[in-house]
Amino acid sequence: MQIFIEPSDVLLFRDGRPFSAGEGHRARSIFPPTPNTIQGVIRSKVLADRCGRYQQYRDGCAGCLEQDICTISEEIGRPARSGQGNYGGMYLRGALIAKYDQSELTTYFPIPADVVQVKDKNNCSANVQLQCLRPLQQPPFGQNDLAHSLLPLWTPETKPVEAVQGYWSHQELVEYLLGGCSHSFTSPGKLYDRESRFGIEVDNSIQAVKESRLYQTEFIRCQENIGLYVEIEGIRRLSAEPDPDVGLIGIGGENRAASCTKISGIDWGNFTASLSDRLQQSDGFKLYLATPTIFDSEHKQGWLPKWMNPESLTGEFRGIQVTLKAAALGRYQVIGGWDVAYNRHKPTRRAVCAGSVYYFTTKASPQEVLKAFHWQNLADEEMDAQIGYGLSLVGAWNYWELN
Repeated sequence: MQIFIEPSDVLLFRDGRPFSAGEGHRARSIFPPTPNTIQGVIRSKVLADRCGRYQQYRDGCAGCLEQDICTISEEIGRPARSGQGNYGGMYLRGALIAKYDQSELTTYFPIPADVVQVKDKNNCSANVQLQCLRPLQQPPFGQNDLAHSLLPLWTPETKPVEAVQGYWSHQELVEYLLGGCSHSFTSPGKLYDRESRFGIEVDNSIQAVKESRLYQTEFIRCQENIGLYVEIEGIRRLSAEPDPDVGLIGIGGENRAASCTKISGIDWGNFTASLSDRLQQSDGFKLYLATPTIFDSEHKQGWLPKWMNPESLTGEFRGIQVTLKAAALGRYQVIGGWDVAYNRHKPTRRAVCAGSVYYFTTKASPQEVLKAFHWQNLADEEMDAQIGYGLSLVGAWNYWELN
């Protein structure tokens, strides 16, 4: 099932930093929201339309007369109580920023971290030049021993370069994954705006404002036809009616209203065929993260998955032996959230941000690589992968060779 969520109002998706009036006085929003938020939106939609008994569901459906015929807990799992909860058979991909206009879907992905912009002294947006970095096959200075070390990422550009903040459309990202580099991109302002609003905490017992309790909240206002694209597996239907799955859905802080529409999603068929041929002629494959992911359960490296050896930079994933050659990472993202079922904060964790890129070499065939990694969720914990952390796409790359 593929759905498009289009907001009817401004949205609030707080980052993972603690916030309370008088202490952290500003609540910042992130967009698109984290997988933690999206799984809560989907599960709440299922419960609201097909059940409605929230407290009974939270308490394990005790005393429910429909336990024998109800499949909701099998589809979306149960919230954590004394231990760890589960997500049942639900499997999500996304959320991704998307535009849906007249049945035409355009998805937008964060520009990869290995793409840089050549600085323009005139600051003219019409003269944007983007360069894709690639690993050097040989060390640039002397004959340093680079065994078990990451290779530097390089560009032959002689002018200063800087990071790029923006998005590539689906077609522009496909060009990049096949070894090219689009020279145009979409700035965040063309997809959404940020709006700040001020408030002050009220003491309800005396119906008066509290001193030194001023705060600021940042909201997201999407442009026309801009929303979120999500792929869902393991859920039979969202609403009480079997077809169509169209209706209102509550999303984000303050449970703002949005429309939920069932649509035809992304088709990777032609791309994977072209990429398979391209990988045959490449030195290795790269993994691009379309959503943030969490890698730190064993080695405490933060940016390396648990199936990678941090010393030799080798590893095995689903039977495929790989060697990490280089990586382009953005700043870590703080992941938090609010547990609606038990009215408490969720643990704060650090995640590898969306747009990060890992360069691998392998002896596995392109077909094996695509099956294991492409359009799959990669995270150390299976439950994190289940709700959309680490949505990965495969690309091809070749070394730079210095003359």
